[in-house]
Amino acid sequence: MTQKTMPLPFNPRSAEFRANPYPTYHYLRTHDPLHYCPERKDWVLTRYADIIEVLNNRHFGRSEQKLAKIEVAANQTSIKRLLSLRDESQKLMKLWLVLRNPPDHNRLRRLLRKTFTQTRIQTLRAHIQTKVDALIERVKESGKMDIINDFAYPLALDLNFNKILGIPPQEWHSNFKQWLDSLSSVADLDVTPIANEKGLLAIADLAEYFRHWIVKCRNDSELQDNLISTFIKAEIGDQLSEDELVANCILMFFAGHVTTSHLIGISILTLLNHPEQLQLLQADSTLIEMTIAEGLRYDSPVQGVSRTALSDIQLLNQTICKGEIVNCLIGAANRDPAQFPDPDKFDIRREPNPHLSFGKGIHICIGRHLAKLVAEITVGTLVRSFPRLSLTTDALEWEDGFLGHGLKSLPAPFKSRVERSGPHSMHDSAVIQQPAHCPIMFVRGFQFFKRKS
Repeated sequence: MTQKTMPLPFNPRSAEFRANPYPTYHYLRTHDPLHYCPERKDWVLTRYADIIEVLNNRHFGRSEQKLAKIEVAANQTSIKRLLSLRDESQKLMKLWLVLRNPPDHNRLRRLLRKTFTQTRIQTLRAHIQTKVDALIERVKESGKMDIINDFAYPLALDLNFNKILGIPPQEWHSNFKQWLDSLSSVADLDVTPIANEKGLLAIADLAEYFRHWIVKCRNDSELQDNLISTFIKAEIGDQLSEDELVANCILMFFAGHVTTSHLIGISILTLLNHPEQLQLLQADSTLIEMTIAEGLRYDSPVQGVSRTALSDIQLLNQTICKGEIVNCLIGAANRDPAQFPDPDKFDIRREPNPHLSFGKGIHICIGRHLAKLVAEITVGTLVRSFPRLSLTTDALEWEDGFLGHGLKSLPAPFKSRVERSGPHSMHDSAVIQQPAHCPIMFVRGFQFFKRKS
């Protein structure tokens, strides 16, 4: 039967909705595919074909909104300083690659492209494997680990900051985790005022950090083979301003880290929730790439992207006025039955699988090849090293953001040695308990040799 009432209101601030938005997506796709949100005065789009149309349409782009100004008395020096940092952060955000329109977007993307080619990313395979092996050795003695904090976070930090940006661990700042947490909602849908201000202050702190490091790089006798050096060379050649350099260092630090970390956590959780698919992967490890693709489709770490109408335009017999925002819900498109047969089924042999989790059009995720490679190696190594890995929490906590969808933590106790007793000794058991809002609430009695992205 077709559901006549919306299961949960479309409310990005609701923790219950963020944990499992898919019933609401289904309702909107069926009954209100171009949904207007009067409280935000923007639109929500949920059908696959419609989202493809918007993402490929040159009449939709990124917002060119003016920066908000706050007036203060002349004698309020400390407040004026704070607002100055805030304004500077807003200006830097507007220079992010993902928030630029052509021709500036094209210019910036060309500078980044060499760092993120498939060929170059593959050269990181050995380093990623070594790093994952080291993280595994660190947790083996304790008999427990947190997939996010013990693996996803340190691995993503090492890759994005050390190998991509080129800043060695001894130069890292102790506030990185705090800054990442604060940035997680700053560009989100329906961000709270407090979260927005915290994010802007984090940008200001990161800008100061990167400016100091860039000065140090400029003073080196020879630039290294990393993204910051590429940016500096472009700045010298008048292809990039200093503010653009700093702004996109912040973007690469944040966006690459969050997407990769969320992808690892959700991938493992999804496989544990589907033991029959886990068994398929156990039987045929060559399914790993398809498993990752299906995980990205089934529960995307990027739930949506926003586009602004650059002129008045018709969409689904509705006029979208210039300046209005259309939020393209990737998570909803990935479950559209018009594109994916049996869309609510997690099927690692699904083919073809044209999910939209990395976006589409000129803004398609530039770091997608790295994210997929990290997921393959990390999940594959984890399931080989810990065949009795389990999840025993009854309250999974999701990040506060909506567009960036991920877990705050994922505790996973394990037994490193398989006990062999009885006729089913080759099968390890695991128990998963999850809150009622998760798709699968209780699963037991399956072997954990999972891989997922």
